[in-house]
Amino acid sequence: MKRDVVVAGVGMHPWGKWGRSFVSYGVHAARVALADAGVDWSDVGLIVGGETVRNGYGGYVAGATFAQALGWNGAKVATSYAACATGAQALDTARAQILSGQVEVALVVGADTTPKGFLAPNAGERWDDPDWLRFRLLGMTNPGVPGAECGGAVG
Repeated sequence: MKRDVVVAGVGMHPWGKWGRSFVSYGVHAARVALADAGVDWSDVGLIVGGETVRNGYGGYVAGATFAQALGWNGAKVATSYAACATGAQALDTARAQILSGQVEVALVVGADTTPKGFLAPNAGERWDDPDWLRFRLLGMTNPGVPGAECGGAVG
C-alpha cells in the first residue's frame, strides 16, 4: 500500500541576531508551520528535532527540547543528527513514521544560534577527538578545513 506524505505547512523565524535562545526561534518556526498547515499542536503525534553537535558535544537541539517548550502533548519524540544533512534526516524520520502508520501528523523542527566568531572546542582534553586535536594542534576551526562539518538550520 502506497500512501502520500505531504509537507502541509512551513515556518521560519526571521533571520538575524536577536539575542535569544535557539529554543525560542524553533518554537516560533514550529508555531508558524502549524498555523500554515491549519494543524493544532495537540494533533501532532511525533516531533522530530534536528540536533546540532557543537565542539564535539551533542544534544544542543533535540526533539524533547522543543516538545517541552511547545507544551508536552503526548507526542512521540525523536532526534536526528547528520551534520549538514540533519534536516533531510529529520524529515525522513517523520516520513518513515507516517508511512509505517505509527503517526498521522509529524512536526520537524530545527534551530540554532551561535556566538560571534568561530567556535573553539569546549574546555578539557580529548586526545581521541579529531576536532579537538585539529584546533589544539593547528588552531584550525571547522571552516578552515575542507570537508569538515558545516552548520545549518531547518525550521
